[in-house]
Amino acid sequence: VSVPLAELLPHPAYSGEATSGDIALGRLQRAVHFRWGLGPVCLPGAGLRFRPGTRCVTTGWGDTG
Repeated sequence: VSVPLAELLPHPAYSGEATSGDIALGRLQRAVHFRWGLGPVCLPGAGLRFRPGTRCVTTGWGDTG
């Protein structure tokens, strides 16, 4: 699925790839219908803190092969 962005809002603390704030919010030009392999991403609250050693899982997009 390819949908152009209507708006991109980078994190205000972004200062380069793999730095603090390396995230952005994008608003698509049209709605996307979810299906297998295409779904929403849930972000944690800003106050969430993990204890050292906590195992985490990350998600992303791009080339998967």
